[in-house]
Amino acid sequence: MDFRESLPQYLGSDDVYSGPKTVTPTSRKEYSSISMEPKNSILSSFSPETSALIAPSLRPVVLRKEEFIYQEDDRLDYIYFPITAVVSEFKMLEDGRMVEIAVTGNEGAIGLSAMLSNSHLVQNHTQVSQAGTAARIDVHSFDKLVRSNEKIRNGLSEFVDLYIRQISQKSICNMYHSVKERLCTWLLMVQDRCGRSTLNLTHEQIARTLGVYRPSITCIAQELREMKLINYSRGGISICSRERVKKSACTCYFELSAA
Repeated sequence: MDFRESLPQYLGSDDVYSGPKTVTPTSRKEYSSISMEPKNSILSSFSPETSALIAPSLRPVVLRKEEFIYQEDDRLDYIYFPITAVVSEFKMLEDGRMVEIAVTGNEGAIGLSAMLSNSHLVQNHTQVSQAGTAARIDVHSFDKLVRSNEKIRNGLSEFVDLYIRQISQKSICNMYHSVKERLCTWLLMVQDRCGRSTLNLTHEQIARTLGVYRPSITCIAQELREMKLINYSRGGISICSRERVKKSACTCYFELSAA
């Protein structure tokens, strides 16, 4: 079953799901603006000599909210390095719901695990949570660079370790922690990865991400707003007090932040 076919049954009658969009390469003007933005941590960690090897193959792209970069079992064609975008990876549950198993922003990359496998097949549904920019490189070019350059391999190892740790921690989180705790943790993690004061999120998007029904998110969000932890309007959520949200988050946030 196509991942997208199961979504409408979990949305309210007023929800609109527009489906995937095409990842859009940027224009020359947009490229100039991207070069002025905060950088991706993996790319920034490389030495000038290593960066010079990668730079000719990197292309800036715009990732639009809720577009699918990959579906499960797609063949990998690009590695993405988010700059201001945030991307979520999901698994489908037996009842048709989905649940997020990893979230990646400017600290990491999308597609590395598939590139490191023999099949080059994507294991998870991959969708943009926060629109923004990224740099991408075709998988064949990057695979050659990784295999031939030890400095690049070493530069990727820290993120791969963190990625594995996040998936392991999220499996515990999704099973044992309350929806309220998971919501607070997720909001903090998304903000950490995009750096924005206001997150472009809706209740139905959060519900799909956490694998719960929307009324649960609406009730919890209202409770958090009454406590003045967050504020929200249509399509946007802002964290009013990070320290207080941290107190309501589960221990997973601190486990992953300390990684």
